[in-house]
Amino acid sequence: MSPASSLLPMAFEEFQKAVIGLGLEKFRARQVWEWLFGKLVFDFAAMTDLPVAARQKLAEAFPAILPTDYQTWCGADGTVKLALPLADGETVEAVGLPDDQTLTFCLSSQVGCPVGCAFCRTGARGFTRNLTTEEIALQLMLLVKVLRARPTNIVFMGMGEPFLNRPAVFGAIDLFTDPRQLGLATRRLTISTAGVVEGIQELAERPGEVNLAVSLHSVDDWVRSLLVPLNRRYPLARLRAALVDYLARTNRRVSFEMTLLKGVNDSLADALNLVQFCEGLLCHINLVRFNPFPGCAYKPAPEAAEKEFRKVLKKAGLPVTVRRSRGADILAACGQLAGK
Repeated sequence: MSPASSLLPMAFEEFQKAVIGLGLEKFRARQVWEWLFGKLVFDFAAMTDLPVAARQKLAEAFPAILPTDYQTWCGADGTVKLALPLADGETVEAVGLPDDQTLTFCLSSQVGCPVGCAFCRTGARGFTRNLTTEEIALQLMLLVKVLRARPTNIVFMGMGEPFLNRPAVFGAIDLFTDPRQLGLATRRLTISTAGVVEGIQELAERPGEVNLAVSLHSVDDWVRSLLVPLNRRYPLARLRAALVDYLARTNRRVSFEMTLLKGVNDSLADALNLVQFCEGLLCHINLVRFNPFPGCAYKPAPEAAEKEFRKVLKKAGLPVTVRRSRGADILAACGQLAGK
């Protein structure tokens, strides 16, 4: 066999065939996978439960385990953005968010995004294709290498709509939570969706406690369809019904993401309508500061409007958090990833 540029993002089944082709036992592939994903070791020479001869054969067949042609940027607040070129020439971005006690990895599920939210740089670039499970996992592996630490949390809030690529996203989640692999608790993972009802339903049926966040942004169908075109396919009544069913089946709190835009969805009436929408739902509201990007006409809501919006929610007894913007200086904040 001819040498590959790097082992990852090769699928496990393909790697298993390559191992057999090298004249090695089939189970050696699983051993390597456990070193990679369980122990985060990226050097064949350090995989000590493999015979030396096997390690040498693997090193010759795969001169590199991880790609080397990626780029990174570090923001003033410590945020790290990774740009990873893919085999077909496309590029995907992921973000590492170190904090005092946590390290969150924000991963992408698609190249671009088909949803086309009006205030999102990812949506503005259009949609190219879904990522594979291995391409999603590779983002995590490279962030581990760059930051030299395992994540405490993983959020699917990067490029793409995760529930429009459910097989690969759920495959990556199974990989990350497998005790033989990364071994993360499912409650440490969050999927953010613009409101794909079938994805919400499928998540409710899956084992574990993966968190659900919904990019809501407005509870007026006309306004939400303007901001989140997917609302035309899944209007608010249908979305809310799916969430009621999800909560009944899982009893797990749902987070609602609200990006407040000046003169669009930041009024007191908008806040009161949100209170009404949330009545009877086990939920938490995240108010997200809009992160501008070149070519976008929207502006962040004034701080005074944000403060009054939050006051209305708190007075109604809704738990609410203002999410701190991270990485805006390197176009790594929420809604700024574009892979370009």
